[in-house]
Order: sequence, then C-alpha cells, then structure tokens
Amino acid sequence: MKKNSLLLSLLFTLLFWGNTIAGELQEIRVNFKVNDVGIVDAIEKLVSGTNYSVVFAAKDIDKSIKVTLDLKGVTIADALSKVLENSGLKYSVSNNNIVISKDNQPNKRVNVNRIVSGKVIDKDTKETVIGAKVMAVGPNLATVTDIDGIFSLNVKDAQKIEISCFGYQKVIYDITNADNVVIYMESDVTALNEVVVNGYKKTTISRVTGSVGVVTSDQLRDSPTKSMDLLMQGKVSGVTVQAVSGRPGEVAKIRIRGTNTITGNADPLWVVDGVMLQKDIPRINSTQVKAGDFNDLFTNGVAGINPNDIESITILKDASAAAIYGSRAAGGVIVVTTKRGKEGKLRVNYSGSMSVLTKPIRDVSLMTSKEKIEWEKELWDEFSADRFSKGEDYPVLGIVGMVRSGIGKYQGMTLQQQDNYLQELSGETTDWFKELFRTSISHNHYLSFSGGANKVNYFISIGYGNNQGLVKNNTYDRYNLSSKIDFRASDRVKLDFNTSISFQQSNSASGSANLFNYAYFANPYEKPYNPDGSYKADETYFELGRINGNTSYIIPDNGINILRELNETSSEVKSFDVTQTVSLSWNIVDKLNFEGLASVSYSNNNTDNINGKDTYAAFTDRPFELNSVSSQRKYGSIFQSSAYNNSYNIRGQLSYNKQLNKDHYISLLAGSEIRSAYSKNIFEKRYGYDPVSGNSSFPIYPPTESGLIPYDYLVNYAKIMDGLAGQSIDESAMASFYFSTDYSYKNLYTVSMTTRTDGSNNFGANQQFNPIWSFGATWNAINESFLSGIRHVVDNLSIRAATGYTGNINKSVYPQFVMTYNTDFRKTYNDFFRMGYVHSAPNPNLRWERTFDYKVGADISIFKNRLRFVTEYYYRLSSDVVTPVRVPETTGFSTQSYNTSKILNRGVEFSLNASIIRKQDYSLSLSANISHNRNELKEYNSPTGNAFGSMRVGYPLNSIFTGDPQGIDRYTGVYIFKPRSDAKFESKNDYLDGDNYLFYIGTSNAPINGGYSISGRYKNFTLSIGGVYTFGAKILNEINSPASYGTLQKSSPTSERVPTSHNDLYRNHLNVLKSSRYRWTESNPVTDGMPRLIDAYGPNLGYETYMTTSSIINRGALIENVSYFKVNSIVLGYNFSEKALKGIGIESLGLSFVMNNILTISNYSGFDPETPGAVYPQSKSFSFGVNIGF
Repeated sequence: MKKNSLLLSLLFTLLFWGNTIAGELQEIRVNFKVNDVGIVDAIEKLVSGTNYSVVFAAKDIDKSIKVTLDLKGVTIADALSKVLENSGLKYSVSNNNIVISKDNQPNKRVNVNRIVSGKVIDKDTKETVIGAKVMAVGPNLATVTDIDGIFSLNVKDAQKIEISCFGYQKVIYDITNADNVVIYMESDVTALNEVVVNGYKKTTISRVTGSVGVVTSDQLRDSPTKSMDLLMQGKVSGVTVQAVSGRPGEVAKIRIRGTNTITGNADPLWVVDGVMLQKDIPRINSTQVKAGDFNDLFTNGVAGINPNDIESITILKDASAAAIYGSRAAGGVIVVTTKRGKEGKLRVNYSGSMSVLTKPIRDVSLMTSKEKIEWEKELWDEFSADRFSKGEDYPVLGIVGMVRSGIGKYQGMTLQQQDNYLQELSGETTDWFKELFRTSISHNHYLSFSGGANKVNYFISIGYGNNQGLVKNNTYDRYNLSSKIDFRASDRVKLDFNTSISFQQSNSASGSANLFNYAYFANPYEKPYNPDGSYKADETYFELGRINGNTSYIIPDNGINILRELNETSSEVKSFDVTQTVSLSWNIVDKLNFEGLASVSYSNNNTDNINGKDTYAAFTDRPFELNSVSSQRKYGSIFQSSAYNNSYNIRGQLSYNKQLNKDHYISLLAGSEIRSAYSKNIFEKRYGYDPVSGNSSFPIYPPTESGLIPYDYLVNYAKIMDGLAGQSIDESAMASFYFSTDYSYKNLYTVSMTTRTDGSNNFGANQQFNPIWSFGATWNAINESFLSGIRHVVDNLSIRAATGYTGNINKSVYPQFVMTYNTDFRKTYNDFFRMGYVHSAPNPNLRWERTFDYKVGADISIFKNRLRFVTEYYYRLSSDVVTPVRVPETTGFSTQSYNTSKILNRGVEFSLNASIIRKQDYSLSLSANISHNRNELKEYNSPTGNAFGSMRVGYPLNSIFTGDPQGIDRYTGVYIFKPRSDAKFESKNDYLDGDNYLFYIGTSNAPINGGYSISGRYKNFTLSIGGVYTFGAKILNEINSPASYGTLQKSSPTSERVPTSHNDLYRNHLNVLKSSRYRWTESNPVTDGMPRLIDAYGPNLGYETYMTTSSIINRGALIENVSYFKVNSIVLGYNFSEKALKGIGIESLGLSFVMNNILTISNYSGFDPETPGAVYPQSKSFSFGVNIGF
C-alpha cells in the first residue's frame, strides 16, 4: 500500500521536471554594494528580490571572513564568484537554490561516467519512496526512484545529489566518497497544507480556525461555456449554487449555509484580489416602464470575471473566517484570487474552445397535431355539442371549437368540409421548440503573457467569449483585459498595480415576449408562416376570450405571430467595468509590515429595448389610445437606460508575524478602511420610434367628435410624457476598523480572534456602528506525543471550534424620513408642483441584521493523505432581521419595517477526498460532499396575519402549506385531501374550512445538497466526471397557461370554484401533456390519471356544499418533488509529453473534450428540476478545447 500511495509523487515530479535555471544568473545584471559583511549576508543581499534561496552548512562557513564590494552592472554569477573569491567555498545551482559548499577541488574524485546507486526510504515508516526525483547537482542529470525506491544515476563529476518528492522535505546528499547510498526523507507537512486567502492575509489550513472551502483553478475547467459562479457548483460542502436560467450571462443563486434574511440580500459578498464588488445599480420606478423594458442582466459584476484568470477561490462560511468583513459577511464571503506573474522568461499561454449547445436537457411529452385535434373533438362532444345544438351557452375550445361553431372564416362550412379541414391540420405538427430554439455554436479564447526579471513581474491576459445561446437571435459576448505589474522598489517595499477591464454585450428579443410559455402551450397545428413566407397569425393562442364572447379583448388586425415578436423586438445590454488597484507592502522592520490598498472602480450599464410597431408587445403598450378597445393604431417604442456606478475602497493595515523559539507563532493584524459608492440610473422611453432614423414621432390622442381636445386630455397627455423619463440615485458610504490575531503553540494549538466595527449611512443615528467579533480554536491532535504511534497511518487529525457574529446591510429600508416623488407633477398654467408620498417614517433605531454562529468540526487525513475526511456541525441564528410590521393607520402608514424577526440555520457538512489508486502510469481519485441545512423562522410578526403565507414561525422560509392529496375521489372525480388529526368535523362548515386540511408539505429550498467528482489518469490521458445533487425541495409545479376560465372575463362562474388548473376545462384550449387524455369521467372513473374536467360556466356540480374548494388546499395536488442527481460534466483530456514536443518550440500542449449537462435523474415532469417552470432552460453542450504554452 505504501508503494502505491506514493506513486502520485512520481506524477508530480515528472510533470515539473525542468532544466536548471542557472543560466539566468548569467543574464540578470545588478549593482551590488556591501561593506564589511559576512559571506552569507552578502549572498542573501545579492539574491534578495529574486526567487533564489541560499542553502549552506554552518560548519563550512568561516564567520571571520568579511566582504567589501562595489560592483556596477555585473551579472549575479559574476558577483557570486567575487563574494566567494579566496574563501575556500564554491557555489552550485539546483532549481532555485544556490548551494554554498567547500571547494575540495584538489581531492575531488573525477570520473566522467561515474555511476551512483542507492535507495530512498521514508524516515518515519521505513517504506521505500517511489517516484522521488534524484538529480546530480551541477551536470543537470536526473532520474526517479523505481517501485522499490531504488535509483541509479550517472553523476559525471558531481559531488552532491538532490532528492525531492512531493510531500517530503528536499535532501541534498554528499556523494564525494560514496557510490552506493541509503537516503532517508522526512515528511513535509507544510507542502501538503492548502493556502487559504481571505483577502486580508494568507495562512495555511492547519492554522485556520474558521470554516473555509478552497476551489483551485484546476477545478474550474469543467465547462468553457459557464460563468465563474456556476463553475463552483458542487465543489464545496454547505455552498449551494443553483442556476436560475440557462440565459447566457445570467448570475446564479448562491446560498452559503442557508438563507438568513427575509427582505434583504442573502447573496454572499464577492471579493476580487482584496477589493469588494460594489456594483449596485438603482432600480427604475415609473408607471410607464413595462416589465419587459428594463434588462438587469449585468447589474451584478460577477458575470464579467473571466474564469481563466482565476488562481483560486476561497469561500468563508462562518464568523471565524468571515468576521473580518464585518457587516457584509452574514451571507458568507467568496474571495477570488487571480493569477500573477512569476520571475523568469516570457511565458505565453493560449487556451481556446469551441462548443455546440443543443436542445433543453429533458423532453416534455406534449401532444402532436393529430392527438390535439382528437382531444379537442372529444371535449367538443362531451361539453359543447349538445349545448350548441340547443342554442345554449357553450365552451369553444381550440380550432375544433372554432370550426364546429362556424366562427369567422369557418362560417358556412359543411360538416364534411369541417372534417376535411381538421384532417388536413392533423397531418403536420409544428415543433415550436425547434422554431424558437436552436443548436448553437459558441467559442472562447484566452491569451496570457507572464514573466519577470530582477524587480518586476508581470501578468497580462486577454479573453474573449461568444455564446450564441439556446434561443434564436440571442447572443452574448464577453471581452476581458487584465494587467498585473508587481514592482519591488527595494528590499522592503513592493508595489502592485492591477488593472481589470471587462465589456459584456447581450442581444435578445424583448423581455415582453415569453417564448418559453409560447413553445410549451402553442397548439401544434398552428403554423409559423403562410405559404407566401409571410407571418401567419396564430388563430388560437390569444383567442380564447374573444371566441367565448369577451368583446373587450382586442388583438391587432395583422394577428399575432411569435416569430415576429422574436425578430422585430430586441433587447440590447452593454456593460463596461474597469477597476484600478494599487497595493503597497512595506517591511518597516523585521516581521512588521504595512500594507495599503487603494481601488477605484467604474461601471457603466446601458440598455436599449425596442418593440417594433407591428408586434404584439408594441400593441399592448399604447398609452395614447384613451383606453379605446377598438383602436388598431400601431406605433413602436424604444426604452433606453444608462446607469453608472463609481466606487472606491481605501485600506491601510499593520501586520506582525513572528516565529518564536520554534514553539510559538504569533500573527497580529490591525487596520482601517473606507468604502464609498455612488450610482445613478437615467432612463427614457420614446413612442413612435423609427429604427431607420433613430428618431421618434410621438402619437397624439385620437380626434374627438367635436374636433376639440378637452383640457383634461391635455393634462393626462402631459402626465404620460412626464413619466417617460427620469432617474434613480443610490449612494452609500462605510468606515471600518478591524483587528485580528492568531497564536499557535508547537503547531498543536491555535487560537484566533477577530473584531471589527463598521459604520454606515444605511442605518439610524443611534445604530450607525456595528461592532462584531469572532473567536476560534484548532487542536492539531496528530502532533501530540501520545498519538505518535498512529502517525504512520494518520497524517492529520484536527479539531476546530469557533463562534462569533457577522452582519448584513438591508438596503430595502432607510432610517431617514424618505419622500418618494412621482414622475408626474401637478400643473398650473405657469408652474408645476411636485407630488409624491412618504415612503418611510424616520427610525433612528433601525440597525444591522446580525448573525451569531458557532461550529465544531474535525479534519482527518490518513494513508499519506490518500484519504481525507472533513465534517462540521454549525448553528447560525440571525436576529434583528428587518420585516414589515403592521402599525396603526393613524400614523399615516399601514406597515413599517423594524428589526423584529429571527431566522435559525443549523446543519452538518461532510466532505471526502480519496486517492484510490496511485501508480506511475495511472491513478484514480474521488471527491464528494454533502450538507444538510435546517432552516427555521424563529420569530416573525406578520403584517397581514395571513395564516396561509410562506412565513410561519417554527417552519423554514419559503415553506409550502397546502393540502395533502389522497388521490382522486372515485365518485366525484376531484382531488381529495387528508384531514388534520386535530380537526373536528361537527358541521357542514367544518368540511368546507380549508384550515382543517392544511399541512406543512415542505420547502422550495432543498435541505440536502452536495456534489461529486471522479478523476482518472492513464499515462497522458485524463478523464473526470462531476456533478451535483439535491434532495427534499418541492415546488408548486403549475406552469400557468395563458388559457383559463378567467380569460373569458364573464360574470361570476355558474359552477363552484375550479379546484386546480388540472380541473379547468378551458386550459385545454391550448396544448397540454399527452397524459391529459387519461382522465376521470363518469363512464370511466379512473383514480390514477387526471381529475375531472369542470366547466366553470357550466352546470353547478355542488362540490362547495360538502367539501373544501380552497385553492390553497387544492394546489397540494400540483406539488412536485424537484430532487435530482445530475452529471454536470464529463471531461476527457490528453497532455502531450515533453519528449513529443521537443524541438517544435512548444513547452506544453493539451487537448480536451467536454460534455456538460449530460444526464439528469429526477421525477420532475418538466424540463429541468434545477430551473423548474417555463424559463430559459439549460442546454447540453459539447466542447473541444486546446491549451498551448510557449
């Protein structure tokens, strides 16, 4: 087992073999001056600012020798020779080590073909070390140990060999008088530690007391088409990442250890290279802005980050880890560290991919034309034919109802003509998903330049991505430019300059057109085009009300065609972001550093939303028609908005890190920072827009019978015009002070403490500052002497515990007296007066939302870190949560927001990492995680007192309270529900009372989430499979059809309330699932299919007299479990060997083939259980990628 466990080391050493870089000492020129210093001090000063370290044996150094030199423009190699001149010493270079040793030239054994053999052994376990790299110091010759730890190497004239292996301390062994050696290697625990970056400082996982998760750049390569946030999906336990749609550029929903606010923002705080993202675009408030006008796609700055630029992502999950971020950290913190340059020659890397995006992940069994017409005939015969023949009011459903009724162009048809026409329609099915969606091609490109010399390192990257999207006419482009210049001004001062620029552009149809609803419900016998190629009007989708007698419903005389909506409406969004950051590191004295950071960001977000004059979107947005139901006047519109955000962040801190007597380590950090952001959104809407000239001709009111325009018409016209332009402004500022300290004893016990106070203008005068704190401890038990006997098996055993507070700023409320102004004014002939309303009364005690948490966890690694297991239990109580509370209306308000509620999240997390097989030519590893979060509303004052709401004390947020269905009643054909055990049925009203059937069914937030990854390697081939799973989430699976009995807008239904949409006869006017035909009827009273269909305007069936018809209870029949298990990615890669690339000028070359969203296992009946409903679905994608290094 030991031999197998160490073969991973062979992989690492083979991958990182390289020629010695001693030649760089001949290239780097310096000015070097020392005066009366020791040899070692002189050499250390000479190589400071480089990546070289000095290695020597103290016994070889004569401390009495002093060096005085003043050299100009010499190479480091020449300067080294001068320092060692006449000292009896020499130097050699091994990797980045300058080795100082005695010069035994007269006694050196010279043998051009000298062979040294030996064996490498683990000092603790006494087992052989496989795959250790053995290199002759000087001649640049190397080999690796075999499966028995044995090596044999021609060292030529070398006097020393260097042995290195991942997970072990490097050994330099003197072979001057030895040809056969046994070398013992000690484990290097620090080499196995993960580096944790929290944005303020770096540390290792062994010294962390908080809950953190680290995602490396290698883990972000499993999908070239996904944004950075979705690439984290399933990687860290306790972090739920859920796509809200498949629209390119869409930001995912992320929750870290549950939701801890009701009216505030529950998203985590994003920090990129130490700078908090502050891209908040104010919303637009105007009665003339329609739902589809404003596109907020890029109002979150996360989408603009190029995943290729990322070095690592650190997720801070609890107070001990995140408290240093204070009042923005209650939702957790995601710290992104991007790549930087390293000293050395210029390195050029290109990576690119080409992706094919296909249809939605899952199919839905909708009816074909033949099936739908047969279904409509069945419904006509059952519900309409008899009443039609008697001249009674009857339902008209679908094309069959229109043809049989002789409506419009079908008037006068004989029965045979009707049948022939319907037969013709049955012969061809339109797949509306194919008409509206497509298989598309996307591509991504990334080019980086990095390197450095002497005092300057650089990293410059350029990225471009194009995603055509699943919907026709939908494109997304992203451009990135990043520059990082690291300048070492002196031995003690370092300056870093970061510039990050991104530009994003999205083009799509107007948000007014719901393409997914249409593709789902449009009848399959409808056609997109007439025979002459012109748009064919849909005869059924928008016609249910009109054909059933609703005369107030009007459609344009050119009809409605969804492809016209797709092609003649547009929504263009452009986003430009630039951030400039300067950071300073100043080593004041030994171990004491000052670190400063100044960052300035600018964001600009522009949207253009155009509705062509002939579109239905424009037809439904005509404010100049005086509510005329017969007007057919058409004019288009354009909505434009321009928003910008300016922000800055300034930070200064002192840090002190000291190792005392090898047993004690102490770290101190104290600092202050200020942040400010100002954003403004200006909008304008123009009617009568001409896309050719870009100008507008505003319509005037239709003429009156008298030809005169009444004065109140003019006032109303002016009111409309006032609402067509405006602006919104948002401004925030914050000042913070923080302190953090860590203490470690013998790497056994570590304690940490953090305290911070933030002041913000978002809260009342009495509560503007919010002090928070955290305290944590780690016990690295494996370092205890009494556990030394298990160290040959157990590599790490750590216990962690922590507690503390974090905060949250709820920007939905204000402490000040706030007047909200309307966009229209009260006018007189020569003046105007502002109008508005008091949005909120002053509240000087409005304060932060606070979250208290504690956790305890264990981290165990065994078998040379081949198996690692981490588990934690956490408890998070959020108090002072802001919610609206009912107040006496004599105050002028019905509700006001106060800090009144409490939310509890508690749960457990598990993660497992296993290296199952480690061989020289092949390996297999597995990682998996799972978390269970229990969310509970502990205190809440309902502003309405509605018992049926989703906010109930003792239950999770987004709870579902409804009936517990017991199937379909065989005698009535409707759903029946389980009565509560505490209910009393003593009268008729008891059977009608919905409370007697009300149960807690579940929550839409899945309590169980996790992810997994399986990776294998065979020689140069790699294969990885990764995915996510969630269990326990439930939703009301009701994709609201445009067709329902309410569309008719008749007087009160003659029947009782239709219990569910499954019972609604009029829903079948449009397309439905094939399973709809298997239903309850009086002649076929099935109980395992669909329930009875009810005509809301037909005969009264009397259900309300003996059973509840409450929609709250009956919707329980539509609840579905959206648990799922997904295979998110399958990645096949091949990396060419150095030998294969030798001589062609390429250092590295890798190829990859990636498949995304390949398989979903779920009982959900819709497209995608991750994004349930009729939304932009996620698509399958197949990508081919290449990575080249020069």
